[in-house]
Amino acid sequence: MPRSERGFRIAAAAIVLCAAAAFLSWGVTRGVAQDQEPVGRYQVAVPDLILDTATGRLVNSKGQVLEQAADPSGDEVGRYSVDGYVTAVTRYIGLDVLQQPTMRVDLVKGYVLADTKTGRVVKQRVYHSQPLQEGDL
Repeated sequence: MPRSERGFRIAAAAIVLCAAAAFLSWGVTRGVAQDQEPVGRYQVAVPDLILDTATGRLVNSKGQVLEQAADPSGDEVGRYSVDGYVTAVTRYIGLDVLQQPTMRVDLVKGYVLADTKTGRVVKQRVYHSQPLQEGDL
């Protein structure tokens, strides 16, 4: 094998190895960049609430915005926290015209939004209330 042909093969092998190393390192750095998505960015609360913990934006499962972003910059993941509730509230109990007992019970949904940095309640609100029919519970 001539000396120039042997040198050419060594140079070609070195170029191929360098290219493979470059593609491998590019793939690893690209994968690391994708893994740096913030964990804990969203929080789910009963019954159907989804909170962006960085901005404080609260939506329900249908996409209806219940609270606009309290901090639009969204620099700090985990800054806000939410707790939701669903309960049956007795509105009144009484007697009808025939002296039969009657009562009205409403299904109530609400939430409490808190700032975890300061420990203060940002907003609390009842966002849904409707009378329950017999057999709903």
